Amino acid sequence: MEAIISKTVQMETTSTQAAQLNWFNRQVANFEESRFGVMAMMLAVQTCWGSIAAGLSYSNETILGLALCGTFTMLNNTVLIAQGPAKWCVGIFSAAIIVNTIIILIELIGG
Repeated sequence: MEAIISKTVQMETTSTQAAQLNWFNRQVANFEESRFGVMAMMLAVQTCWGSIAAGLSYSNETILGLALCGTFTMLNNTVLIAQGPAKWCVGIFSAAIIVNTIIILIELIGG
């Protein structure tokens, strides 16, 4: 009985991981279909979003927020302009959006 339960749990974990990977792989496939149009959109959106985060975090005593948003925004721009692999472009764009959103929320809520 214990082996059956263990096998069921392993199968559910595997199917959850497969669903997450399938979502990311679908995003990469969508990116590859119209790479240059999507890259231009990603550059514009992420640069604007990163500049908002940088502007809000500029007036802090610490430079950590500014350094983080600058690093992720420039890393995203670098990978896109260098026409890096699709998985890098999509992954770094997602990470940059998340980091800059967190910085914006911290600055707006935290004062």
